[in-house]
Amino acid sequence: MIGGLAVRNNLLCVTWSAGRGHVFLYDLDARARLSSWTTPVGPSGYSDAAGVAVDAQFRLFVADPQNSCVRRYNAFGQHLGDVGLPPPERGDRGRDNLGVLDRPHAVACHGGQVWVALGERPRRRGVQCFDVHGNALRALAARGESGARWAAPRGLHCDALGLVVADTLRGRLQMFRPDGGFVQELALPGRDGPGARPAAVARLADRTLLVVDRGGAEAVLVGLHRDGTPCPVGELASVCRDPLALAVSDAGELFVLDRDGERVLRRRGAGGEVEVVVDLAEHDFDAPGAGDDDARGSGEDPR
Repeated sequence: MIGGLAVRNNLLCVTWSAGRGHVFLYDLDARARLSSWTTPVGPSGYSDAAGVAVDAQFRLFVADPQNSCVRRYNAFGQHLGDVGLPPPERGDRGRDNLGVLDRPHAVACHGGQVWVALGERPRRRGVQCFDVHGNALRALAARGESGARWAAPRGLHCDALGLVVADTLRGRLQMFRPDGGFVQELALPGRDGPGARPAAVARLADRTLLVVDRGGAEAVLVGLHRDGTPCPVGELASVCRDPLALAVSDAGELFVLDRDGERVLRRRGAGGEVEVVVDLAEHDFDAPGAGDDDARGSGEDPR
């Protein structure tokens, strides 16, 4: 099971996969679902909805690993086209080229740029940058080394301070400046080496990092200070049954997609109370047409 989480102002976007990729938009102020839709299927008859990002103009970018692309939507659910070139149908040659997206899993937006983390094998271009129209700009060098390979990165966070990448199979976090310059690499506390599997990451208002580590039988939340030393996660550690995705609002609120709990949790501030803001169990994903609401039907601006 995969899914993603993004927030912009009062708009919360949740993605989920159950045979097809599902996208849900919620108004946080009204505590109401605004719209939902499913992502287009490919030749296999299936689609996914993994990581998601919302830019400053409320364009949505949804990673579809099944069909090796990132879907673009406006805030009304209108499909604006796709980001990325498809990989070749056979063989491995050509899957590590700039602009080619081979099973993308994570996406992040900041400053008019769209970053995508992809792949299930080591790739030199496992983290790529596009403009909002889908034009490939450049690839991020792993550890800042030309020719170094990423190990199937599954998590991204991008803000004014730069980019944080969860290099999943290496069990490390890699941190970069906004210009792409390498800053440092961090291991997860107590889970060094192949035992750690960071799959999602978020930088909080106090610059600490929160990571979803899927290296064990169940995912756990891990907190790190800027120097890589552990920091407490608080109440979230006990209430999250299987965290999957993270998002941070401009106001510093933390959102967690709790897969096993089938819900989205919100924490206001570092020591704030944890509350459920979305209950995904209310959605019947297996029903015919489930999630195919017309996002444009109301004519109201979801923002």
